[in-house]
Amino acid sequence: MSQDEILDELADILGADRAALTPETPLSAVTWDSMALLAYLAFLRFRFGKVLPGVSCAAFRTVGDLLARCAP
Repeated sequence: MSQDEILDELADILGADRAALTPETPLSAVTWDSMALLAYLAFLRFRFGKVLPGVSCAAFRTVGDLLARCAP
């Protein structure tokens, strides 16, 4: 899955405009709430087979932090 495809998915999860979403976008500028967190964790699990404890996501500050967890 390419970074652009992942950003498309993240835009949907975060309720953000894909054209404005970059790795530098702060999570405070998008809808990063408990529902987005659950959707992100499900995305990681089903697309990449990764299980990530939700509490570890508390340190995420940017979309780039989300992307980094999607890397193989």
